[in-house]
Amino acid sequence: MRMTLRAGAVLMCALALASCSRAGSKAISVPHVLRFADVSDPDRLNPYMSTMDLVYDLSSMIYSYLVISDDKGNLIGDLATGVPTLGNGGISRDGKTYIYQLRRAVRWHDGAPFTSADVKFSWQAVVSQANNTLHREGYDQVSSIDTPDRYSVVVHLKRRYPPFATRFFTPLQEGGKGILPAHLLAHYRSINTVPFNAAPVGTGPFKFVRWERGREIVLDRNDSYFKGRPKLDRIYFLVIPNDQTMLNELRLHHIDLITSPTVSLRNSYLQIPDVVTELAPWNAQSYFIINNSRPGLDDVRVRRAITMAIDYDAIIQKVTHGIGERAYDVIPPTAIGYTKNPPYRYDPARAQALLDNAGYRRGPGGIRTRGNVRLDYVLAIISGSSSQQLASVQLQQYLKAIGIGLTIKPYPYNVVFTPTGPIYGNRYDFAIYSVTLPWDPDNLFYLGCDFFYPRGENVYRHCDRTVDQLEKRGLLTDDPAQRARIYGQAEPRIWDTVPYIPLYELRRQSVHSAALQNFKVNPGSTPWYNIWEWDI
Repeated sequence: MRMTLRAGAVLMCALALASCSRAGSKAISVPHVLRFADVSDPDRLNPYMSTMDLVYDLSSMIYSYLVISDDKGNLIGDLATGVPTLGNGGISRDGKTYIYQLRRAVRWHDGAPFTSADVKFSWQAVVSQANNTLHREGYDQVSSIDTPDRYSVVVHLKRRYPPFATRFFTPLQEGGKGILPAHLLAHYRSINTVPFNAAPVGTGPFKFVRWERGREIVLDRNDSYFKGRPKLDRIYFLVIPNDQTMLNELRLHHIDLITSPTVSLRNSYLQIPDVVTELAPWNAQSYFIINNSRPGLDDVRVRRAITMAIDYDAIIQKVTHGIGERAYDVIPPTAIGYTKNPPYRYDPARAQALLDNAGYRRGPGGIRTRGNVRLDYVLAIISGSSSQQLASVQLQQYLKAIGIGLTIKPYPYNVVFTPTGPIYGNRYDFAIYSVTLPWDPDNLFYLGCDFFYPRGENVYRHCDRTVDQLEKRGLLTDDPAQRARIYGQAEPRIWDTVPYIPLYELRRQSVHSAALQNFKVNPGSTPWYNIWEWDI
């Protein structure tokens, strides 16, 4: 008979003949046990076929990477002993060969040794057309991989590709992938539906125990973790499908950490005793996604009018409670080539004039039409997210004021980003979601004319030949100064053609029990880089 988490927690404390409260703190905790929660189950536990932030978080516990980032944004080795550079000889002068030296004596959770063969297999799994892998950028630039010995990986690129070291088996941006075990998966023709996706084996600090769908995932400490014995004994992930309910569970100290705390409840988090609420830098933005292939939305004048219909400062205050900041570009401020473009202005009168001049006239219900094109659309949002619900209602009102209809349609979190979901399945008009930006300013994979999904990640179906050419030029040199000049031309063009609308820059909000020690986050998409050092 399996105990519930809370019953188990009480029993653990009783057996230890100790209080569940830390000395000097009122925060109720279970010693060396982390309980964290999100509004949804993950879609799978194989990050090769998911874009859920929750999957990235769980992956940082189960898997390991070649290169990661610390909380200061410095790149450091993980399974690799260091980061390849021109200076250390890890990158050839022509920019086409990268050499990784691997840590020795690393073992998979089942005891098998980790070797260079696992890195080569993992690359093959990413690029195989038999697998529904999301985010292949960087991996698709590899022509071959040599493994001269068990601890050396020599990667040969098809051409110079400056972002490579920041994308190849790193968790720095969307699509971060850990290394998979060749000894368990290499015999499958496809890994799309293998049992491993629900019961993974990694080299990370915690081992998979069980997954009760819709309820909880349990992980145990990996005593053989290559960086040292983790301080936490066990981790429970709990599915709590409502932000308000999650807040109450945190207030009752039934959980220790919220995975993605909604910004709309920030003031409530701040008022909970023995709970820490803090902000950290994050290379991320909240997007108002536009399907540029839809009639009407394929007209740049309509997209520009939409930028003028939105009161960004009001959204930042009402939706993020001041956590968000105005966006000026589609790349992080720390990236080379970052351009502080003039911000999109809230000017609904000008937006209406632009639509009038473009021939879109108000018709029945106040919705604008031109010929057979009616500016009436559906906005896909994630169900259960109070911040998305609030933002969507605001956007609905803003667009209605200029004659554009917007019907809100919620989808479960674990459905929105699947290959057959509304975004990747090209079955959406608008969407709202947050995106961790690429560490490097290269956006060809996301905006290139030849990179519509599934060939790339251009889910906006946006094509601008000028942007296309500039993005390609930016990949022809490793010189940061030359690249900065090129991207300095591309960024204003992207901003002006409006493939999508950055509503605001994000800062990462962390909400956790004061009993949680050594908690740090980095600015990438998989922020929990040091979870093996956490303790309660």
